[in-house]
Amino acid sequence: MLTPDRIHLRGEPASARDALALFAEAVENAIREENYPAAARLVETDIASAWFGIQSARLTEILHLFVTKNVTPCPLLKVAHQVLTTSTAGQLSSRELLASIDLNDPQQMFVLTLFRMADFRLKGRTIEALEQGDSLQEHLVRMNPLLDRTRGAHLQAAVQIGISAMLAGDFTKALTAFTQAQMQPAPPQYAFLTRDALVKSALIHACFGNATTAKALLDRSVRIRRTSSWIEAHIDTHQEFVRILIHSGSDDEALDQLEAINLHDIGEMWPFYMVAIHRVLEATGRQDELELQLNIFDSLPLARVDGDGFSGSIIPLNRALVALSRGREAEADTFLSRTDPHLPYTKLVQSAAHLYSGQNQQAIQKATRLRHQTRGFRLMEVRRLSILATAHYRTGNVERSIETLKHAAQLPRGLSPTEIELFNADCRELAAQHVTPWPSKTPSHTTFLTGLPEAGRTLTEREIVILRHLAEGHTRARIAEILFISLSTVKTQLRSAFRKLGVSSTSDAIVECQRRDLI
Repeated sequence: MLTPDRIHLRGEPASARDALALFAEAVENAIREENYPAAARLVETDIASAWFGIQSARLTEILHLFVTKNVTPCPLLKVAHQVLTTSTAGQLSSRELLASIDLNDPQQMFVLTLFRMADFRLKGRTIEALEQGDSLQEHLVRMNPLLDRTRGAHLQAAVQIGISAMLAGDFTKALTAFTQAQMQPAPPQYAFLTRDALVKSALIHACFGNATTAKALLDRSVRIRRTSSWIEAHIDTHQEFVRILIHSGSDDEALDQLEAINLHDIGEMWPFYMVAIHRVLEATGRQDELELQLNIFDSLPLARVDGDGFSGSIIPLNRALVALSRGREAEADTFLSRTDPHLPYTKLVQSAAHLYSGQNQQAIQKATRLRHQTRGFRLMEVRRLSILATAHYRTGNVERSIETLKHAAQLPRGLSPTEIELFNADCRELAAQHVTPWPSKTPSHTTFLTGLPEAGRTLTEREIVILRHLAEGHTRARIAEILFISLSTVKTQLRSAFRKLGVSSTSDAIVECQRRDLI
C-alpha cells in the first residue's frame, strides 16, 4: 500500500501534501485517463475522503459522471449523489434504495445514516437531522473498533451530531458531542474534525456562553495541524465569527472584521453569522442597517424551515428584537410565531417581549421558569437576569430587583463591560447604589432591552385588565362589578392608562393597546 511519504505527484514532495490531497488527485487522474470504473472504486473505497477532500460541487460532477458513463457505483454513492442533487429531504428511505443496501452491515448503515443527517440539514430540517444521531451511535457500537481507529468513525459521528445539535438549537447536546470528539483519536487526514469541534464549541460559547471559554477553545484550535480539506476554509471563517463576538476592541473594528467575512465560506453556520451581524450592528447603533440586513437574509433561500430549530428561528427572533426596540409589539409577535417555541433563546426573547409590552408579571414568570435552561450558558443567563431585574423594578419590587442584580454580580469573575451593557439604565443605576461589587464603568450605550418604554409609561397589570374589558365592550360600571372594585378606582386606573398611552379617548386607547399587542 502506498503511503503519503512514499508518493510524489507533479514533482511536489509528498511531505507537503496530505492524504486527502493525494486521494483527490488519484480520483482526478483516473477520470482524466477516462478510467471511470477505477475512479468509482476509489470513491467507493473511501467515501469519507471523497466527501471531505473534494469540493461538493466537484464531487457532484464526479458522481454525475459515473451515472452518465454507465459506471454502476455502489448504492451509497447513489445516495451521495441524491443528497447533493435533490431538493426534497427524506428521500433516502425508499424501498428500492434500502433493498440495494445490506441492512445488516453496520458500516453501510453508518454511512447511510450520515448521509440522511446531511440530507435533512441541507434542507433545513434540523430536528430530524439530530434524530439520526441515535441511529449513528447504534451502528458505531456494531462496527469493528480496530477499523474505527484507522478511519475515525467515532470522531466523524461526534462532530456531525454536534453540528446537527447546534443547528437544532440543543447547545448542551452540541457541546457534549464536541467534547466527545476532542477525546477521540484523529487520523492525520481528519485532523480538521478535531479543529472543527473546538471552533464550533468556541462559537457556541461566544454566542451564548462564556467569552473566556471561547477564547481558550480558539487558542487550542490553532495548534491543530491543517489539512487540504475544503472544510478548512469554512472553519477559518467560523473562527472569525468567534473573534468578532469576543472582540474587546472598538465596535467599529468589530464591524470592519464582520464586513471582511467571505460569505461563500459561511456554510451551515450561517445562523451564527446572523448572531454576529445582530450583535455588531446593534452595538454600533446601526439599527436601520440591521433591519435591512435581516430583511435581506429573510428573503434568501437559506437551509431553514420556519420554526424548525435554531436555523428556522434565528432570523425571525432577531427581527422580533428589532421590532420590539422600535415599539412594534404586534409585528414582533408575528415574527415570534415563526420560531421554535421550545428553544431557550425563543423563550428568552418572549420574556423580553412581555417586558416591552408592559406585561411585567408574565416576563417574570417566563424568565424564572427559564433559569434551568440557561444554566451553563453565561450570556443567556445574564440576559435572563437582566429581564428579571428590569421586570421586578417596573412592578415596583425594588428589593427583588436588587436581589437579582446581586446574583448577576456574583457570577464567576464578575460582570464584564460587555455584560454590563445587557442591563438597562435603570437597573445599572440601581445596582451602582445598592450592589457591591458592581463594575464602576458606565457603558456608552445599551445593547439589550433597548427601546423600553420609560418606567412611568409602563402599564400596570390592573390597567391592562381594565383596558381589555373596555375593548370587549363592557361599561366602566360593569368592569367595576367584574373586578370587585369601585367605579372611582376604574376611572382612576383608566386616566392613568390613557396618560401612559398618550391618548384621550377610549377608541384611541383600544387602538394603541392593539398596536402594542396588549389586547
